[in-house]
Amino acid sequence: MDIFRVLTRGAAINKKADGVSKGKGVDYSMNKAKDAKPTEREEFQMAKELDFFRNKRIVNKVSNLKEDEGTAVAGGESDEDAGKDAEENEGEDDEDSLDFQPKITNQKEANALRKSYKGNVTGEDVPLPIGSFEDLITRFSFDKRLLNNLIENHFTEPTPIQCESIPMALKGRDTLACAPTGSGKTLAFLIPLLQQAIDDKETQGLKGLIISPTKELANQIFIECIKLSQRIFLDKKRPLQVALLSKSLSMKLKNKVISDKKYDIIISTPLRLIDVMKSEALDLSSLKNIIFDEADKLFDKTFVEQSDAILDLCSTKNLRKSMFSATIPSSVEDIANSIMLDPIRIIIGHKEAANANIEQRLVYCGNEEGKLIAIRQLVQEGEFKPPIIIFLESITRAKALYHELMYDRMNVDVIHAERTPTQRTKIIERFKSGELWCLICTDVLARGIDFKGVNLVINYDVPRNAQAYVHRIGRTGRGGRSGKAITLYTKLDSIAIKPIVNVMKQSGCEVSGWMERMSKLTKKEKQQLKNGQRHPTTKDGKDRAQISTVPQIDRKKRQRKQDMIEGSKRRKYRDSHKDEEKEDESS
Repeated sequence: MDIFRVLTRGAAINKKADGVSKGKGVDYSMNKAKDAKPTEREEFQMAKELDFFRNKRIVNKVSNLKEDEGTAVAGGESDEDAGKDAEENEGEDDEDSLDFQPKITNQKEANALRKSYKGNVTGEDVPLPIGSFEDLITRFSFDKRLLNNLIENHFTEPTPIQCESIPMALKGRDTLACAPTGSGKTLAFLIPLLQQAIDDKETQGLKGLIISPTKELANQIFIECIKLSQRIFLDKKRPLQVALLSKSLSMKLKNKVISDKKYDIIISTPLRLIDVMKSEALDLSSLKNIIFDEADKLFDKTFVEQSDAILDLCSTKNLRKSMFSATIPSSVEDIANSIMLDPIRIIIGHKEAANANIEQRLVYCGNEEGKLIAIRQLVQEGEFKPPIIIFLESITRAKALYHELMYDRMNVDVIHAERTPTQRTKIIERFKSGELWCLICTDVLARGIDFKGVNLVINYDVPRNAQAYVHRIGRTGRGGRSGKAITLYTKLDSIAIKPIVNVMKQSGCEVSGWMERMSKLTKKEKQQLKNGQRHPTTKDGKDRAQISTVPQIDRKKRQRKQDMIEGSKRRKYRDSHKDEEKEDESS
């Protein structure tokens, strides 16, 4: 089929001037009666060839057309009679093409589907999962515009977490969901949220809140939500409005520059949302859904007060609450059971395991100097294949490693909490575009950020717990791709690596014999990890050695020089003050 026919469909050229025809009219949108049937068949065939993602409606319509053609030939019908029959049955074909049968129709089929992806769903009166996005049309009257946006963005089949959580949300149930990193959790809560906003189009005002622990993750959710909400209008002149609660938008809401009823869905970090809500700049009377992404982070000791404050300010009746994360500790489950009404618990795989597509490895380095040697050895052996993310435990250490790798002339940059939002955004864009090969960062980027095709994650410092480890290495192996994660450790990390070994075992990774023989964490060691003491201090009382290949004697020389400069500045300052005091006394 000639693809250029598609570009000419609907075009019309009429060469007339002053009522006189200067040439034959050309109208590709209209067909003569005698050519109606062949042209229609060609159009369907062309549409089928261009339907890369196999839209079932087109496929069914094409098959029906072929059946009609076969019947016409067998019965000896003329082209004119066949054209009339095609016109009469056109409406019926449209209806039949949309008459999809759901893939999951009973509990037996649901159990088989859940067994295939190791899903564990508990709760009262659990709805059946979906087997495809077509199930949403038959069971929930899914909006066609939203379905088209899914297909256009290459989302043709639901992932396991989407199969389970979408019908739960559309049934109005509170949900606690845990699935591996890169398994499509963002779409699992965005799709039903957008559908419910469309269904409630008569109500103006805020219908959904999405809470994220970091600005980068909130921005990523916003971009995905915009993709799915394109060309969706609730009224003739009112599109479905999605907003990222930035600093400028919060000021406009406070100053009443923008109406608080303008947006249907708002995505925000906790503190900024609390600030706007306390100033009564948001009308929450129409709020129906609140979603906590990375719930284990939002309900740990650093964020739990902020999350509680948000829930206190959301006093709407029948408010549906959802929590999503790759790891769900028991403490978060207890909180979920206390704030949710009859929740459904969804676990895909193991709730403390990493993505099965990630090859995990532990590398013993002896001491801090050995870690730099291990990095350079990876480069020499060809394992250092960009794009790469390297995680460290502190900003100081991230800066130090950045300078060391810069000296090696690597294409590298660093991102941490001291960088401005603009700097962080630019670095992330450079990394995503391939301009930057290696990204050094702290745990600020360990959660939720979706980097396509990251080949390697290196834990230069051992993570503080198993949850942090799962989220760190989850930046690779996303969307069905394979990835590799290497954790460097020293003799100081004897306690901290025990949870890492447990995660490796639960994820199905091959572990060495010494890992199998490793003793379990004692109560004292668990308490040490809980208090943030991941390793014993060194003999001189310092936590860890500095990241540097500069010889110790040179470092001491630099320090003495720096001390001399500081001492000289202090003497000059004192001398200037003495001179001022003498002048005051003489005057």
